[in-house]
Amino acid sequence: MCALKYSFAAITAALYLPVSQASPLIIDGKLDEHVWQTAYGIESFFQVVPATHVMSNDKLSAKILADNAGIYIGITNYQIESRRKKQFNLQDSFMQAEFNRIYLDFSGDGSSAYLFAATLGGGRQDAVVTAQRSTDHDWDGDWQSAYYESPTYWSNEIFIPWHSVSFSPKLNEAGLASIGVGIQLYELHSNHIFANQKQTIANSDFFLNMPKVDIAIPAQSQLSFVPYVTHQHHFTERQNKHRESDLGFDLFYKPAHNQTLSVAVNPDFAQVDSDDVDVNYSAVETLTTDKRSFFTQDISVFNIDVLQDTKLIHTRRIGAGSDDGSELITPIDGAVRFVHQGTHNQLGGFAVLENSLDNEAGKQFYAGRYSYRSTNWRSGLLATHVERPWFDRQAQSLAWDSQYQNEKWSLQSALLLSQIDEKQRKTGNGASFNIGYQFSPNTSASGKYLRLNKQFDSRDMGYMKRNDWQYMNLNLSHAVNIDNDWLTRIRHTIELSYEANSKGRKLLSKQGYKSEFMMNNGTQWTVQIDYRDTGWQDNIGAQSAPFILPRAIETRVLYQSAFSGNFSWAASIEYDQEGLSGRAQQYALDMTWMPHENWNLKLNNFYRDGDGWLVANKQNQITEYDRRYFVNSIEVSALLADNLELSANVQWSILEAASKAVFTIGEQSLVRQSELDTSFVDKALMSQFKLRYRLGAYSDIYLVYRRGGRDIESLQCVQVSEQSWLKGVEKNWTQPDEDSVTFKVRYLF
Repeated sequence: MCALKYSFAAITAALYLPVSQASPLIIDGKLDEHVWQTAYGIESFFQVVPATHVMSNDKLSAKILADNAGIYIGITNYQIESRRKKQFNLQDSFMQAEFNRIYLDFSGDGSSAYLFAATLGGGRQDAVVTAQRSTDHDWDGDWQSAYYESPTYWSNEIFIPWHSVSFSPKLNEAGLASIGVGIQLYELHSNHIFANQKQTIANSDFFLNMPKVDIAIPAQSQLSFVPYVTHQHHFTERQNKHRESDLGFDLFYKPAHNQTLSVAVNPDFAQVDSDDVDVNYSAVETLTTDKRSFFTQDISVFNIDVLQDTKLIHTRRIGAGSDDGSELITPIDGAVRFVHQGTHNQLGGFAVLENSLDNEAGKQFYAGRYSYRSTNWRSGLLATHVERPWFDRQAQSLAWDSQYQNEKWSLQSALLLSQIDEKQRKTGNGASFNIGYQFSPNTSASGKYLRLNKQFDSRDMGYMKRNDWQYMNLNLSHAVNIDNDWLTRIRHTIELSYEANSKGRKLLSKQGYKSEFMMNNGTQWTVQIDYRDTGWQDNIGAQSAPFILPRAIETRVLYQSAFSGNFSWAASIEYDQEGLSGRAQQYALDMTWMPHENWNLKLNNFYRDGDGWLVANKQNQITEYDRRYFVNSIEVSALLADNLELSANVQWSILEAASKAVFTIGEQSLVRQSELDTSFVDKALMSQFKLRYRLGAYSDIYLVYRRGGRDIESLQCVQVSEQSWLKGVEKNWTQPDEDSVTFKVRYLF
């Protein structure tokens, strides 16, 4: 027999539910088993978007059960058939249907939480929510969900096993553990959200005010073995490899809920899904996410909240291209990770050893983390170390981060150190501060400060947009809730920023105003205007000297249609000043067609045309281009049969850049160079067609076909627009760089 006691605010109720002795619950969405009648019910919900906080007991109700296997949540949504939208979506894709969102803080202290969302139609999302309330959807968990429909309501039934998450139970004198539970309904036709607490994840007091459930959680241990095998056949020359086969395994051992040991031999670090086409001529690297299971598990333990995406750990560095350039993906010999989450103390560490190849071009990665947490405060250390024998280079980083929050204030801070040993030692430092104040549910303000000195470098294992940088930002947001037949909310946002290098030289920065209008029919309008003051551009690339750019104004209007129905669309128009004296127009159109509840077709288009695009061609030489840039993507997703999914993605881009003027960066000004033409055309294509058969948690069969390539051609200015766009991309298809089939199987034992 399992004992459960639920405490919400000042109300406490005790229930003793013989779930473990009854017949197992069938996860079918119906909530018709007798044991659900004895479950604790939640009847009162509040409208949190818009944040009127009006109590409602006719939108949804929820029930909670638990047994030795895990926690069960049943949700009944009172929406008649004509007012609800049913649609399937792929794992972690955009959910364009009615859905329930569940936040579970298993430790009950805000150190981290897990998000589980399920649609009417079978779509799912899951994520890790860190102590800083950031959400990482790369994590995929072991859980079940099912829905059921009737004419007057639809219901969700969700089961999360205890072993699928890592947490430290906080036990009271009765031996019960307190778990935070947040339950929401997203009402698609109005874009309204209803929740059992008055906060959303955007509020600083979200964790502090989560309703708590006291549950007797059984002590458990678990051993999981996940072997995999992949076979890839290349139809084109790819580093002289036509066939590649690989096998390996991940081994997970949990002696308790709060401890996990992960060991991997030749682990499954291969990405099944391709990245988007990346056409990036700036000095700032494109930040990509990581879906590899070894790194998505227990990710919140290693998280540090630093501004502007600055990271000490960016796991896509691990297993990436070898240092000698011979491998696009470096094989991994082995990896190990250990995590312990105590009542107040958390610690974790991992080590990954890449294959050394024939010339020691592989790398070694190590990381260690310790943190201490009390009710409102958390502080800890993160250290990393990277060995790169090919360059005779060692890189270390260290961060001390702290977080404080109460019902009004939130504060995140981090002090950073880096040390690079390569021929000579280079030591850098940085600091990040983010303070927020919540005046009311509809009004908040924040101030941010980031400083990275010229020697700071975290790129061996982490990510940073740049160093030699001071960034400051003030943000004020205020929403007005309006109760009429056509408008429900207006949100105003003012953002002021200032940037400089570490010596105080003023860089480019923006000041902006944005208004967001939420309409009663589910449509949304956004109007935004940004002002960029005169400042120095010192990060254009190719180690070029800084130069001054003039002030500029950018304006944007965005419209989003209602998500209900079989067709939805969004469009934006932007008019900007850019470069030295240029103008640009930007248009985007996204369309979604759902001809069936199991099929989804998305067509996204982006086009920018302007004559002020600045690119560094080489050190101290820049070109202002008259360029046209177009990106088109077509995505198809479908549920072909139970557990069989189809996804297809074709993305192509055309960049036509005609030289308008070429300049040399002098000591005092830009010097125009005559008789120089750096015009070019960049054409890229990526396509992927994937079948996925779900065998269970961490158990799948994949069949993936990829084809595409990229072609960059230098032309004379007058030749730039001669070739049609489709004919230009045709070469990427008929003469591809990538043309392969991948077969992959993994299975959880």
